[in-house]
Amino acid sequence: MGSDVDEILAFLGQHADQQFCSACLAFEFKLSFEGVDIALAAAGHQVALRESRAQCAICGRRALVTGLESNHDRSPAERVLLFLLDHRGRVFCHVCIARRLELNIGTVQKAVWDLRKTSDVRVADARCSQCEQERLVVSHGDDGVSPR
Repeated sequence: MGSDVDEILAFLGQHADQQFCSACLAFEFKLSFEGVDIALAAAGHQVALRESRAQCAICGRRALVTGLESNHDRSPAERVLLFLLDHRGRVFCHVCIARRLELNIGTVQKAVWDLRKTSDVRVADARCSQCEQERLVVSHGDDGVSPR
């Protein structure tokens, strides 16, 4: 798995201004779709990755594509913190935060982990305010969840 992550990170680094769909990454690296998802989540812990609906640089289809997060003046942790502050009183799962901020799930997980060390960010099992699924959710301060 480590080599898959390293290969994907090297590929994304070589194509820093482009984004790619999971199907093309799976074909390029001879991985299953699940393998690509696992590798991208792990890669997101190491480097900030962007995920959005856009055109794939390889196949040209509009899909959920991934690339390096390079065009933002704030770090992923700062973006997550500002998002939580803007939505005080609500709790969000990592998936919904990732979708709203167009970040990779691994990047959001790392940002939340870093924020828990330095700010009043809390994690608990509760219903997400966005998707309404019972999941691990994140909030800022005393927004109705107990620290975990």
